[in-house]
Amino acid sequence: MNMRHRTAAALLGLLLLLSVCLQGCGTDSSKAVLTLGDITISENVYHYWASTYKGDFLYRYEDVKNTEDFWKSELIDGMSAAEYFDAVILENIQYTMVCMQLFDEYGLMIPASEKESMQDLIADYLEEYAQGNRNLFNQVLGEYGVNAKLLEKIYIDDAKVSKVYEYLYGEEGKTPLDTEQLEAYYQDNYVHFQMIFINNKYRSKTDSNGNYITDDSGLLLTEELDEETKAQRDEAIQKVQEGLANGEAFADLYETYSELKAYKNGYYFSTGTTYNDKIYYDLIQKARTMEPEETATVEGDYGTCIIQKLELDEGAWENKENGDFFANYEDTVGDTVFREFLRGYFDDITVDTEAIGAYSIAAVTPNYTF
Repeated sequence: MNMRHRTAAALLGLLLLLSVCLQGCGTDSSKAVLTLGDITISENVYHYWASTYKGDFLYRYEDVKNTEDFWKSELIDGMSAAEYFDAVILENIQYTMVCMQLFDEYGLMIPASEKESMQDLIADYLEEYAQGNRNLFNQVLGEYGVNAKLLEKIYIDDAKVSKVYEYLYGEEGKTPLDTEQLEAYYQDNYVHFQMIFINNKYRSKTDSNGNYITDDSGLLLTEELDEETKAQRDEAIQKVQEGLANGEAFADLYETYSELKAYKNGYYFSTGTTYNDKIYYDLIQKARTMEPEETATVEGDYGTCIIQKLELDEGAWENKENGDFFANYEDTVGDTVFREFLRGYFDDITVDTEAIGAYSIAAVTPNYTF
């Protein structure tokens, strides 16, 4: 063994020793930072959830950046990005905590097969990230405040959320959703409009045979419009705007100029849904400020949208023709009703705000894996 190998071996031995000292026998001796009756969330568990949510936010939202400038930037209503996401993390941990209490109160169980699946997953992690060495694996997990034994407990506690949900709102739940709740959510959260879309921004790239060109992930490559085509599209937008100003029917202009005509009933977008492009949020925000039959123009990276706000037609969520806008609708409503129910317990939770401040999203390491 040469000197490099001896040095690496010595370092590995030191890490394993530190891991044993830090992780002990896998118990969680950190203090409680959230308390609800007999249910507690420890510093270590809070640290894990903060790291895990941070990884999730960074993965899902392109606008979220793991930089000091981003975390300090104002995000909403005078709150910094870090303050906003810290509040979201605390709220979600409290939801889990309430479910842990209700799980016990309702006498619910997690099947042995589900627990075995969790154990198998952790065993796979053990092999992949630590070559089967449990002490080394605990050292890896220590970056997020936990060890293998505590991670298994967290997985079990997390599973209690879905068990409580199914008990209350599942197909055979104690308090299933009714039509009134489904309609109320639709009326409170959705906007409805028709849209004339004109692409005055780009065109798809093609090869010499006219075939579309994609990148390595299969996404179509685009390029700016040539001057003549862009001028034609801009002129079409102007004609629509002038036509509306002169009293022409939106429906007639839609038939003549819109490049998208997939939804004859119009578009239904919700403030409670996550979308993959900023234009959807811009459309929702604009529509919420408008009166029915009013029109407005919204510019996006992919073209121009001229919308006319429409009334929320009763029961649109039940119409199969509107299915693209109401996928998993009952689950969405159920989740909202569920969260409102759980929030009723929040006043009974004691929070050590000073202690959890050490695990701000700006400070913890993002957990993308465990």
